[in-house]
Amino acid sequence: MLAGTFVNSATNILVGSVTTKLFDSIVTTKIVQKQEKNRWLREKKLNLFSQLSEEILSIDCKNLINKQKTINNITSKIVLLIEDKELKTNLKNYSFLLNEYECYKSDINLQEINNELIQILSNYMKKM
Repeated sequence: MLAGTFVNSATNILVGSVTTKLFDSIVTTKIVQKQEKNRWLREKKLNLFSQLSEEILSIDCKNLINKQKTINNITSKIVLLIEDKELKTNLKNYSFLLNEYECYKSDINLQEINNELIQILSNYMKKM
């Protein structure tokens, strides 16, 4: 009778130990996957923000049309990766201003707008 109780206790301990280990393994895997996803997303955003900043800082009247295409391309990728509605709106507005720049050159201070967008990107990155 004592042996049966001992075997029962040993079995319960073993099952409990295996269950705990399995649960711990599953939870740990989920946490690690989420951390890896967040790290990848952050790196991707930083890379795209860096590319966008480079393009913005190198805009001039001679390369505006080529830069518009590149900036729109980068901006569209960023918009897919971010959830911040205000940043999305700022990026869309910037693209719109670039597209309309030729028509409204006298009304648009491109350098000021570029600096403002870079500051917005910088502030967003600090929050990440």
